[in-house]
Amino acid sequence: MHHALRQFSKSPGFSLLAVLTLALGIGATTTIFSVVNGVLLNPLPFPRSDRLYSVWETNPSLGIEQFSASVPNFTDWRERSQSWSGLAATTARSANLTGAGEPAHLLVQYCSADFWEITGYQPLLGRTFRPDEDQPGRNGALILTQRAWERHFGASPNILGRSVRLNDQVCEIVGVAPAGFTMDPAVDAFAPLGADLAREGRDNHEIAVIGRLREGVTPGQAEAELHIIAGQLAREYPESNTGWSTRLDPFANWLVNPSVRLALWVLLGGVGLVLFIACANVSNLLLVRATARTRELAIRTALGGGRGRLVRLLLAESLALAIPGAVLGLLVASWAVDALQLIDPAHLPRAEQIAIDGRVAAFAALLALVSGGLAGLAPLAGAVRLDVQEALKARSQALTSARSPLRDALVVVQIALSLVLLIGGALLARSFERLTQQDLGFDAANVLTFRLSPTESDPALYDRLLPRLAALPGVEHVAVTSTPPFSFNNTSLDLTPIGPSRLGPDEKLQADWRMVSGDYFQTLRVPLLAGRTFTPADNPQAPRVILVNQTLARQLWGEEDPVGKRVRVGSGTQETTVVGVVADFRHRTPDQAVSPAFFLSAHRVVWGSMTVVVRTQLPSEQLVPSLRGVIRELEPTLPLHGVRMLSDLARDSVARQRLQTTLFAALAAIAGALSLVGLYSVIAFSVAQRTREIGVRVALGAHPRHIVKLIGRHGARLIACGLALGLLAAFAAARLMESLLFEISATDPWAFCSVPVALSAVALAASLLPTRRALRVSPTEALRAE
Repeated sequence: MHHALRQFSKSPGFSLLAVLTLALGIGATTTIFSVVNGVLLNPLPFPRSDRLYSVWETNPSLGIEQFSASVPNFTDWRERSQSWSGLAATTARSANLTGAGEPAHLLVQYCSADFWEITGYQPLLGRTFRPDEDQPGRNGALILTQRAWERHFGASPNILGRSVRLNDQVCEIVGVAPAGFTMDPAVDAFAPLGADLAREGRDNHEIAVIGRLREGVTPGQAEAELHIIAGQLAREYPESNTGWSTRLDPFANWLVNPSVRLALWVLLGGVGLVLFIACANVSNLLLVRATARTRELAIRTALGGGRGRLVRLLLAESLALAIPGAVLGLLVASWAVDALQLIDPAHLPRAEQIAIDGRVAAFAALLALVSGGLAGLAPLAGAVRLDVQEALKARSQALTSARSPLRDALVVVQIALSLVLLIGGALLARSFERLTQQDLGFDAANVLTFRLSPTESDPALYDRLLPRLAALPGVEHVAVTSTPPFSFNNTSLDLTPIGPSRLGPDEKLQADWRMVSGDYFQTLRVPLLAGRTFTPADNPQAPRVILVNQTLARQLWGEEDPVGKRVRVGSGTQETTVVGVVADFRHRTPDQAVSPAFFLSAHRVVWGSMTVVVRTQLPSEQLVPSLRGVIRELEPTLPLHGVRMLSDLARDSVARQRLQTTLFAALAAIAGALSLVGLYSVIAFSVAQRTREIGVRVALGAHPRHIVKLIGRHGARLIACGLALGLLAAFAAARLMESLLFEISATDPWAFCSVPVALSAVALAASLLPTRRALRVSPTEALRAE
């Protein structure tokens, strides 16, 4: 190793280039591995998390693969199933906290008492819920998250037993949950779900269910049992449960979506290719260096150095480059992880777990050994095959060959791998472009949103508030809704048409629903296609009315005018009249198709937590103080929270796709640059070794274009072979990415045609750059040297 360091100190430029190349590959690989380690490999904060499963409802006939459960169905699962040591229900809602200084908004996760036993987690302070606290009518218990404890109570150790008011209910703080224990990082507190568990309505799907399997029970057995129970419920309650079944999903998929898992593994595979390209580049540099040292190695062998000694020497030299490359790469990874946390921490699940820990450091050390071995592989192969007698008899000028099949093969592999990454990046970029160009069906520009969570669900509050907000300077329209676009809320109910429809007798349609006030569609600039929208007259004393979107109207009544048609909503028996039809618009994410949806009058019924949408020409920082002032005058204890521009929410809805596209594009760019450098270095070395030959050719009358053609032919062969091999590999790799693409084929002709053409053009230019040196060769100097 000492000898290797001394050798490299004589050529610092070569050493620095090799170390930086390896540092780039190792740093990129370590960065992505740290993300995979934190998000996928680190254990969940629950004991025996492999026994935890989410239970979802499904309805294949309605195209519903995963849906929240209804409370009565959950109760029956818990009573009839024998496969679970426990089943718990949970749902999250906004609530106002008073009695702790200034009124504050909390996101509260309501959960059944056995939630804590099922997850197996213990609070940082205090206790969990008792079964008697999980009952309707009881004063609530409250468990704070560590973040909320520190933010609202200054991490006071005397917090246990303190009474606060959560909305209109007095609650006693009984515990503090440790950091990291949450299924949603935005959750501030936990409260019992007892009041909800007394509710009826099997067609009202609003809770999530988590269960722990009994020892010895397999997921397949538990799922089969739940299918049997679902069949029993369908026979017992045909009105609400026909067509509904269940499915299990590992609880880890709740915290980390399977599409995110796939994207991370694809990124790790891509960055592995970048590391391989970096190693190939360094290997080529070492191979050139070893080729120039052929006579030296032959003399060492002749003086008694065995082949094992030569192998150790060359391996030490490659490790002498890889070890500082790994150290520098680890520093690069540390910086990149910090930058990644700043760029988009909210849309990367378990982002708080991403760090350079012992496992990541060990991975970087392993990369140093692997990359050192890979980089030194080609020189080692040459040393093993060294013919000592031929090397000693040959003249020193003839020891280095302008052509080396191994060097050429390494360049071909680099070009092929970089083409795979560039095509993958092009596919993701095309997919993201299609995603961002989707017609949302509404205008998100200049729309401010914020949430209010009154202690009582009183529609009259909003009827008083909205006109006052609309009168503020700079406000064009204002409305209220239960679930604004991009909120990802999953609310649906059955609709049963009364009278002729496209459905069969006794058939229902499952549809999304939202509560909105009259100006909601005008605020979002969603066209009203037929009928009317809501007015304050659509209050609790008026007949029940709804609006429907185009998709729902067509599925129920085809091309008939839906205005005036009557339906039954949910399991109720009262008739509801359709008074208007609005254009379709995307509600959840741009990549999700428009679902059938209907809208209820917020002048008649509201939730405790509603979102106010305001169309304005003023910047949010100018408008928000005025909004707060109006709300404070009307309801002094009501906090305004969740202030966001709707355009920001639209951008956030594709944040995951933007992040994975950016990362993959960066990896592809690095890979392409490294492969071009490798191609240039090989052609440049070839030109340098053929200097005398080129000089003789020029002296004999060769035209410059013949010299260019001579050199370009070598580069063109390498590029053609690399492109052919890369296209075959890219076709196979694109299939793995298919689920990450939106409205783009995995064999998209644009990506598979334009990228190879662009890469070949740039690569050919890189291979022809050394011709300038060749054309400057003096025939006189070349002949004198001969």
